[in-house]
Amino acid sequence: MNKKHLISIEKLHLIAGFSLFASGVLAYFSIGIETALSWAIFGAMYISMSDIGEDEMSKEKLNQINHIIRRLFGYFGAIFSVVLMLYYLNNLIN
Repeated sequence: MNKKHLISIEKLHLIAGFSLFASGVLAYFSIGIETALSWAIFGAMYISMSDIGEDEMSKEKLNQINHIIRRLFGYFGAIFSVVLMLYYLNNLIN
């Protein structure tokens, strides 16, 4: 029995990821940088995680806009994580 779902798990990941990333942007204005970075990192990683298996992808799939967006958000998550770590490190030192 092949059950069709209304929304695929990949689309659910993207919805959650973009919502969390946007929440991070909004949190910056109401709560501050610390919470904003945490939510943005979580959202970015959620977006990029549904595209795992890059080593096994064809050139065609690697060049699709969906993959490029997920890769971009993977970079956002990694960069924001380093910024958050440096922020905490700076708070410990000072």
